[in-house]
Amino acid sequence: MNVTNFAFLETYQPQLMEQAELAEKLLYIDAGSCLTRLRGFAEEMVRIIYNEERLPRLPQASFNDLLQSIEFRRSVAPELYLQLDYLRLQGNKTAHGAKGDVAVAKEALKVAHKLAIYMMVRYAYARPDQLTAYQEPLSVVANVNESKRIKELEERLQAVIQQLEAERIAQAKQAEMLSDEDLALRKQQSTQVAQSLGWDEAATRRYLIDAQIAQAGWEVNNPQAVEKEHKLTNFKGTPSGRGAVDYVFWGDDGKPLAVLEAKKTSRSVQDGREQVRLYADALEETYGQRPVLFYSNGYQLFIWDDAVYNTPRQLFNFYDKESLQKLFFQRQYKQDLTQNYPNRCQNIAGRMYQTAAIKAVAESFQNQRRSALIVQATGTGKTRVAIALIHLLLEKKWAKRVLFLCDRRELRRQADEAFKDFLPSEPRCLVGETGEIDNAARVYVSTYPAMMNRFAQLNTGYFDVIVADESHRSIYNKYGDIFDYFDALRVGLTATPVSFISRNTYSLFGCENQMPTYSFDLEEAWAHEPPYLARYVVKEMTTEFLREGIRYDQLSAEQKRQLEEDLGEEEAQNADFEAAQLGKDIFSYATDSAIITNLMEKGLRAKYGRLGKTIIFAQSQKHAEHLEKIFCQLYPQYGTAMCKVIHHGIQHVDHLIEEFKQPDNAFRIAVSVDMLDTGIDVPEILNLVFAKAVRSKVKFWQMIGRGTRLCQSVLDQNADKDHFVIFDHYQNFEYFGEKYQEREDVEQAKPLYQSCFDARLAFAKEAKKQGRYFEWVSELIKQDVLALPLEAIAVKRELETVTIMRESNAISQWDNQSVHRLEKIISPLMRQRPLPENEIQAVRFDRLIAQIQGKWLTKTSDFGAYQNQLLDWLGALADLDVVRKHQATIDRLRHGDFWAKENIEALEQARLELRGIMQYRRYDSVISPIYVNTTKVADGKIEIKERIIEAPRYSVKMKLIFEQFADNIVIQKVKHNQVVSKDEIESLFSLILTQHPNVDLASLKAFYGETVEDLNRLLKEIVGLDAKALEKHFEKFTQNHRDLTAKQVQFLDLLQSFLARHGGITRERLFEAPFTTISHESIDGLFDEQSANELFDLIKPYFVEKVGGVHSE
Repeated sequence: MNVTNFAFLETYQPQLMEQAELAEKLLYIDAGSCLTRLRGFAEEMVRIIYNEERLPRLPQASFNDLLQSIEFRRSVAPELYLQLDYLRLQGNKTAHGAKGDVAVAKEALKVAHKLAIYMMVRYAYARPDQLTAYQEPLSVVANVNESKRIKELEERLQAVIQQLEAERIAQAKQAEMLSDEDLALRKQQSTQVAQSLGWDEAATRRYLIDAQIAQAGWEVNNPQAVEKEHKLTNFKGTPSGRGAVDYVFWGDDGKPLAVLEAKKTSRSVQDGREQVRLYADALEETYGQRPVLFYSNGYQLFIWDDAVYNTPRQLFNFYDKESLQKLFFQRQYKQDLTQNYPNRCQNIAGRMYQTAAIKAVAESFQNQRRSALIVQATGTGKTRVAIALIHLLLEKKWAKRVLFLCDRRELRRQADEAFKDFLPSEPRCLVGETGEIDNAARVYVSTYPAMMNRFAQLNTGYFDVIVADESHRSIYNKYGDIFDYFDALRVGLTATPVSFISRNTYSLFGCENQMPTYSFDLEEAWAHEPPYLARYVVKEMTTEFLREGIRYDQLSAEQKRQLEEDLGEEEAQNADFEAAQLGKDIFSYATDSAIITNLMEKGLRAKYGRLGKTIIFAQSQKHAEHLEKIFCQLYPQYGTAMCKVIHHGIQHVDHLIEEFKQPDNAFRIAVSVDMLDTGIDVPEILNLVFAKAVRSKVKFWQMIGRGTRLCQSVLDQNADKDHFVIFDHYQNFEYFGEKYQEREDVEQAKPLYQSCFDARLAFAKEAKKQGRYFEWVSELIKQDVLALPLEAIAVKRELETVTIMRESNAISQWDNQSVHRLEKIISPLMRQRPLPENEIQAVRFDRLIAQIQGKWLTKTSDFGAYQNQLLDWLGALADLDVVRKHQATIDRLRHGDFWAKENIEALEQARLELRGIMQYRRYDSVISPIYVNTTKVADGKIEIKERIIEAPRYSVKMKLIFEQFADNIVIQKVKHNQVVSKDEIESLFSLILTQHPNVDLASLKAFYGETVEDLNRLLKEIVGLDAKALEKHFEKFTQNHRDLTAKQVQFLDLLQSFLARHGGITRERLFEAPFTTISHESIDGLFDEQSANELFDLIKPYFVEKVGGVHSE
């Protein structure tokens, strides 16, 4: 390519020409790099404008800061700003991993050419007709020489621009603040140039819509693909029938795939909804195919596939052609999710509650809901349910691609293995931070962070379903853009008990009534017959230090001596550690030794007398290592072969986790901080040790869930695991049982930009009230709003409000509505602002100054604390030349005279001067030390108590006794619903009384009666029925009724469990609780007459006569 479209720039700004030329060279070689270079072109252009217009700027200001500053926006034509921002956004996407598209890059080059002409006319006084018209670059083939020239050009350009920028920064320091009149004059001149070039704001915004459509892969300049202003003669919206559709997207068969109505930003987005529906009616009448509807007002974009859904939904990007074609395929071929339930779903997740969960989601989707939330206790097979549900959606043609999200790499690996086992024929793609995303796959397994880095590369319609494992609020706060970006069905999975799920989580998954789509909790799993989860026994072992902490003045003389030896006399005498600080701020050798010894002596044993698999939850990584060290000292014969630390700081930690999951090896104890709290499946775990205080009930239950999975043949004599032991050393059960109060939405720590913004809002409120300082603090607030990244999905969702706050005088007006929007809408969006590492301390300083300014105005009692914090910060600045340059200002702030009277404006000037050097602050006093003191002070007064989670009922105790004789022929007959003789029953009773003489069988006989029928009923009540035999019996019904609803399946599961536990049921009992909890009419409210009669026939062998007996739970 010998000629560039930008040659005319050479006489004015040669480096600008070379940047554009570089982008041209890269167009066909690497479209993504072309867009990134055009972003650099726009950035250099903005810096030139600052220089030409003598606008004030900060030396370290980013491109976005410069583009969004109030002075810049008030100095240039809106059309100019929109096109510069367009190049910034396109370059940002490719810089952050999005794949570049040649069509998009071509459009961006056209925009850059228009901007280049503007620069020549505005600042070089050229005439537009003297400047080269744009010509599309010719295709070139990359070769070694061309690549080498490009690299050399890039390196030379970088050096030139750095030198120019240094000169411009030096000049900017001399720039003065411009008056309103000066800024207005500059904007007038800019607008005149824009108008002379034929620009107008509406056309520019329409051009930006073209660019967004091109970004989705459409050929916007090909009317066979995208037709603009398509003429209609059968439009019902006008008397003449004439109309023009803004955009029609055509399929390869010449039929309309979609229509778009683009309203002005001054119009409500809903104005376009009815109009685009009428356009679709006309196109359907002409072409025999109803297109998908899109409508937008520039702030919001909606999709409405009204052939399938009655409700439109918001989007944040356009569909590409492939995604639209997929919608039409699904329209034609997708099947009813509630009919013909696939056998494979039953094979994958065959328990009745699992089937009920899948059917509940299927019914919800079939009824046009697009989100669902499943709550299942840990260990009840959430992943199986998810895989079976995914199979259902793929099988029924509701999905082509499904995304399964989890929060850690280990869980991603586990999920991938599960998909391989249960859906081996479905192509899978394991999504990482890098590497290709396989378009041929059907199931995509990813961590949240990996997908967060990759989703911009994919179209908004790429996935049809997103299944989110452990979908709680903290996940949404960090990774919510994933859910909003993709226009997909959503399924949330969580083990968090229903009462602890936040409103945000319910809202995300469409459960506005704060009830999940389906729930199967720990109590239900325990109550089932047979139980689906292991119960737990809590053993609380505490010491004096664990109850009362370590306080010097409460220690004995010997303990004080030891503490002084360990910590030093002065530090020991000031020791005042709360119990919760043990393991964090100080390590107690004696306390942690007691914890380890208690586990080794009292821990539940597995086969051959070995300690069962155990997780110790430690306070920190250092504490975990300390516990491992103590174990090795106390039990050197086992050492690190038996006890190992697992945390994120360990190399090859994934290998360690795999080793711990092996059932029969020497690795029995894993000491963990956070890695094993959630999601790790080790059914062999028999002991959990809480060597830390937990204050989140959600997390606490997740940690307990590590032990609830059942495990066969793990105990001596090949006995199955039916319970596990929790050693609670930090009184967590006491805290959650007696002290803890769950708040509906516990406020999480705010990100730095948000807390800084909130401090400025508080200051502005008081400043407005007092009529002082408001003008400049409101300008700071506006600068914060201008800095919001408009490409962020969360910002797009509130784009209309953001635009009002950016482009109107709403902030300076400061009415109630504006303040409400700033607090409730804009403030949470501040978390979307990217925070560079080198700006963290500067923003912290900004926040501290805003807090001091607000408290100085309100004269609150804690003003002195914030003032002292500032003085500490100034005192911690390093002795460097870059700091000494500001010594005069630092000294002034540290002098008492500065604080003798209100000095808020001077403090603001100091903030502007000093914020850049806060990165040179020493942190010795604020960063937690690498070394934590350890003391060998004796710890005593050990207390051990067993916390009763649930007192066994008498009937339960009887069951436990009879279970000891499970192999007895009489009990086997009863379990299989066979009648036994009176002699057989009496022989059994004699055998039981021989070994358990305190069993009161006489009272039971007196209650039930002594006939053969009475005694059979008594035995059934105690022994129950064989659950597996019952399951086979019920299969006859379920196989004949493949299309049972979720509630019908729930009812059958409840009935089957009741019969297995009690051995029979009266007809009256069927119409009492718990059977009326699913429907108040029980069977009659759930089944039609024929099905109900079949169900009665099914359970006829299990009906018993009412005796007023023990049928209650």
